[in-house]
Amino acid sequence: MDHAPLLSPRFVWKLTAVVTIMCLITLAIAIAGRMVGKSISYAGNTADRTLHEIIIGNDVISLPANVIRFESQRVSGVQNAVDTYFSWPGMEGYSEARRDIFNQTRSADALIFARIAQATMSRDMSGRYTPIYKRLTDGPPVAGPNGLNSFRLRPGAGYANELMYVEKAASERPYAVRCLIEDLGSEVNFSTQTGCQRDIFVGKDLSVTYRFSINLLPHWRQIEDDVRKRLELALEN
Repeated sequence: MDHAPLLSPRFVWKLTAVVTIMCLITLAIAIAGRMVGKSISYAGNTADRTLHEIIIGNDVISLPANVIRFESQRVSGVQNAVDTYFSWPGMEGYSEARRDIFNQTRSADALIFARIAQATMSRDMSGRYTPIYKRLTDGPPVAGPNGLNSFRLRPGAGYANELMYVEKAASERPYAVRCLIEDLGSEVNFSTQTGCQRDIFVGKDLSVTYRFSINLLPHWRQIEDDVRKRLELALEN
């Protein structure tokens, strides 16, 4: 008696094809999941060091992608402004080794943020201190860290919840930086939030507004020097 095979060649071929397709789908899902997971872990950061030549006004600044905060700005060409961030000390961009620094959610003690744009004012913060800010201080100075005095700024002048730290040495252009005040309830004792801001001029016509943690304020001289040197180097390339 002739016996038909339990599994026909056609059925075996179909079964093999189905298994192959399922394996390919599983592999694709695994690869996509890994890519998505890596993208999520970067949280918008990139370790790419490709240089981009960004034109702002009359200046051309060359920056690696890993110091540019936003993906939309990681392109060469004309832009109105570019937002950057650096680990400090070192003024380095994002990398796998520094992932924890750039992914901080509760503090930014090791980061400096800098927005670079075309200057719209004739004076930077140091130049504005004597003719503007000095007239808006409220009360006597209080000794601050590393050669700085702190002044309250009048709330009604548009600088509510802010302190200004100023270099003690008499000068028409002293170092000056504004920091947020956390608690206005006390006449004497108060603390500050993480956030001091200063703006400077670099290049032909650029204004750089950079921010850092109040905890780094004792290092203000080194931070100022590092920011200037890092951006001046980017302008020379």
